[in-house]
Amino acid sequence: MAKLQVKVKDAPNRPFVFCFYVSGHGWGHATRANQIISDILRLQAQHQVYVISNASSFIFQGVTKVGAIYRQANIDAGVVQPLAYTVDRQQTIKNLRQFIDQRSNILLNEVAWLKQVQADCVICDAPFLPCAAAAGAGIPAAIASNFTFDEVYTGLCEGDALDEEIRQLVNVVIQDYRTADLLIRLPGAIRIPSFDDAVELVPSTPVLCNSKGIVNGKTQLPSHSVATVLSSRLSSKIERRIIDIPLVFRKYHKERKQVLDELGIPCSIYDTHQILLLSFGGQVLGQEWKHENPLPPQWICIVCGAPDNIDLPPGFYRASRDAYVPDLTNAVDVVLGKLGYGTCSECIGHHTPFVYVPRPQFIEEYGLRKLMQDQGSAVELHRDDFEAGKWADAIQQASKLSGACDEPDRLVGHNGGQVAAKTLEQFVIEWNSKKNQHNIHQKQTTTQNSVTMPTRLDN
Repeated sequence: MAKLQVKVKDAPNRPFVFCFYVSGHGWGHATRANQIISDILRLQAQHQVYVISNASSFIFQGVTKVGAIYRQANIDAGVVQPLAYTVDRQQTIKNLRQFIDQRSNILLNEVAWLKQVQADCVICDAPFLPCAAAAGAGIPAAIASNFTFDEVYTGLCEGDALDEEIRQLVNVVIQDYRTADLLIRLPGAIRIPSFDDAVELVPSTPVLCNSKGIVNGKTQLPSHSVATVLSSRLSSKIERRIIDIPLVFRKYHKERKQVLDELGIPCSIYDTHQILLLSFGGQVLGQEWKHENPLPPQWICIVCGAPDNIDLPPGFYRASRDAYVPDLTNAVDVVLGKLGYGTCSECIGHHTPFVYVPRPQFIEEYGLRKLMQDQGSAVELHRDDFEAGKWADAIQQASKLSGACDEPDRLVGHNGGQVAAKTLEQFVIEWNSKKNQHNIHQKQTTTQNSVTMPTRLDN
């Protein structure tokens, strides 16, 4: 594992300007980015952080309250999901095509903006275009994620006529990612083609995987070992690196009793019942079991994101739109949702067992499933059973699990935000040092090559 070649005592001689580009696809990107941003802002140097996203400013209000500056911008194509566990393949690729068609103009705008704010570093979780914008602005770029979208789009290949277009678009995506200089790799990672093709990282990422989860092959995209890909922007050749960090997740703030009291659940109920958290919202509550209870006996359920116009069944309680989900995760006995990074990391961090509905079209799941198996407790609930309200067996099975890894040698740390913040600071210190060395070398070379011409005297 390559490490940053800086001394621990190295400290910035001024505050840096970090520009954190966050995908608008899903809450997981924003929640972990918020944690890293918070830890950057806590560093002694008092760095400035811009957060740039096409996601709502509402998601970032926690970090904007403590000094981050939000900027809305179209920097991400993302993935279209009609439900939390399905992908609209055709629309996703159409959106990617349209975004890449606009790439040149967006890139010019981002380069100009980075120069305007005098940015020192770009961080991506995990849009691809900002990596290229950083290169255009002459500053370093880091990816902080457990996956990149090139592999996600490749996972939408199904052996039909659309596959060739997907491969062509993915090549553009990979080339942008390859302009990044550092990969801060989060637990639960899948293959990241622009940096590494380590087959031992997770089980081989399947492609040709249709909506039913049928797998017919493996990825064949070109990739380079991180040890052999060097930055071309400085003659000093900063080596591109992967740095694995501990788990990044948001920790709970309020104790269980306060959380449940504020939800209006009587203590006579929560003291005598176990509690499920439905983490992907009320939009998928089935009508066919509206008058039946999908929960086991003596269970109640808290629902995140349930629309106000949906009547919840008896025993179901609505969480507020701005509820702090880690407080809920810590307060319940089991979480039911999809295998997304935010949910997985917060379940592991709070030792809460997890029932997940698989989403085979989104291949990030393969790394996260392994993470849950290694670090937490997870039980699969088939999509048909979820939609039919047949939850009880899976919930009861999960409730018997510990929610924690019981093997110390395998346990990951829980301070990934702090590690990422310090790593990014040291990364910029090293980059600036190499840049200064490069400039001095260039100046010396220019001086040595200069020849003083004699003054010409005309007759």
